[in-house]
Amino acid sequence: MNARCQSALIAAHESVVMDKGWYYRLLLIVVVTTSAWITLWPSLHSWIPAPLAIRKFVADRKISPGLDIRGGLRLSYDVEVDAAVRDRRELRADELLRELGVRLGVVPKGDTPTREQLSKVRERVAISSAGERRIHLVFKDAKDADKLDHDLINRYNDLREVARNAGDVSLEVRKEFLEQIQETAVQQARETIQNRVDGLGMKEASVTAQNTDIIVEVPGADQKAFDKIREIISKTARLEFEIVDDEASFVSELSDLPAGITRQNEVVSAGTTKPQTSSSYLVSKGKEARKQLSTYVDALKASGKIPEDHKLLIGELDRIADETGAKPEPAWRTYYLFGRAEVTGQAIEDAMVSNDPQAGGKPYVAINFNSDGADAFKDLTGRNVKRRMAIVLDDIVASAPVIQTEIGGGHCQITLGGFRPYNEILNEARDLVLVLKAGALPVPIRPSNEQMIGPSLGADGVALGVRGAGVSILIVLLFMALYYEVGGVIADVMVMLHLLFLLAAQAFFGATMTLPGLVALALNMGMAVDANVLVNERIREELRAGKSARVAVEQGFARAFSSIFDSQITTLIAGVVLFQYGTGPIKGFAVTLILGICTSLFTGVFCSRVAFDWLVRGLRVQRLRVG
Repeated sequence: MNARCQSALIAAHESVVMDKGWYYRLLLIVVVTTSAWITLWPSLHSWIPAPLAIRKFVADRKISPGLDIRGGLRLSYDVEVDAAVRDRRELRADELLRELGVRLGVVPKGDTPTREQLSKVRERVAISSAGERRIHLVFKDAKDADKLDHDLINRYNDLREVARNAGDVSLEVRKEFLEQIQETAVQQARETIQNRVDGLGMKEASVTAQNTDIIVEVPGADQKAFDKIREIISKTARLEFEIVDDEASFVSELSDLPAGITRQNEVVSAGTTKPQTSSSYLVSKGKEARKQLSTYVDALKASGKIPEDHKLLIGELDRIADETGAKPEPAWRTYYLFGRAEVTGQAIEDAMVSNDPQAGGKPYVAINFNSDGADAFKDLTGRNVKRRMAIVLDDIVASAPVIQTEIGGGHCQITLGGFRPYNEILNEARDLVLVLKAGALPVPIRPSNEQMIGPSLGADGVALGVRGAGVSILIVLLFMALYYEVGGVIADVMVMLHLLFLLAAQAFFGATMTLPGLVALALNMGMAVDANVLVNERIREELRAGKSARVAVEQGFARAFSSIFDSQITTLIAGVVLFQYGTGPIKGFAVTLILGICTSLFTGVFCSRVAFDWLVRGLRVQRLRVG
């Protein structure tokens, strides 16, 4: 076989391989285009003529109109980040108390300390809080302060010693950890609120965090939905299981009770040494009962009369209607509880609404703990048989049943008290299940601003924006077709594909379309045209140099790619910076810009190359018309 035949066979083989590669690229474009249409279809039509599997996949993937287009409600909340620091400080104080109990020989190493053992530890060392982040320890015997050495303090890398004088030691949370604690609290609060909003089925609502603020935007004009979302968001949903200290005499020793608040006694089963104990609690009745009792409890807390290792909370007092069936007046009472909770809502794996047949079908909330929570709950109930366990939700005692035996299996129920209609209790139970599943807010949030935004301004802006963008895009498409001829027609097809892919990407991620987003959309159309202009100009230069159409396409794309890539990368950097530091509308602009860069590179380089290769390789066009 001579050299000419070998060259011909090699060229033919390369052509076949190249043809296969072209078909694979074409297949990829067809698949991506079909997927884009399927993803975008729910945003264009309320019905989806597609198989069930596809409908389930794309049903919730829509482009939602933003507040500036549709109107709606904007809620702004301040996250009380100082509470996160206080929680970290109190957690470290509890851990130090337990570890000191082991080092002082009161608690056996490896055992979970009991209430009695912790009380003995507190007799030898008093732990109190000072300010937002400081822990103050006073040892009864100054020599015991040596147990709190640097090895123990350094075990907690967020604590440092600030003062030591004989038996007095002061610790505080390190400054370098404050920002980390606060940022974590804000992000956890944002995720929790997002989960609650999603649980309400409001997929179009957006939740963003900016510094210590959380902004919730709910498009639409449904006042009932607005009221519901306010109520759900405002619930902290901090669930705690705590033991009632019925044997303490704190409440019975309180004097000078305000008018409207009385002291009452009750006989309860408590402890293991006493079969029955008489416990005192405070009661307030009437329409202002809760407010009156809360005010008094807050005053006791502010005055420092409540011991550091205890807390005084309130709960609604169940009352039975009299013989006439009249609804009894509201009544609230106090509960005197031991310190911090040993089991919290973070241990919950699932929650659901059930009905109690023994209470006439009254709704209650059934909860299941995860494995760690089940073990902790079993240990808590096992160590406190015959004591009352308070189920506390947002610092309100929902119920306080007596623990008759150790409770295993990881199950518990919350009974919603009060003399109320069935539907009211049912709705409260459903709301509680929603927030428990979404998780408790790590710190309290405080409403700071609320705005109702009308849709008229947005509608006018959209109408003008769409009209302006449509006219400008049409002019550009006509110019490209007339000036670059065949190359311009290919560019026009690529621009329309770019628009399809960009909108489909926004629909896939459930983006919210705002006026800045429309501006970014129009800007991306111009950028997509710019990439095709560079390609056509490079191809035209190669053709003018006398090269064949096939070679002109290959070298034209090769030389245009670096210019296209460099310009897109610089724009991408600007988009990333805008997304990182911008607020809600600016973030929407940045997201559209970044997605547009990706789709314009795909259509302007990859897809248009497939189209040109079809002309010069498939149709074997010898004279390529690019203006």
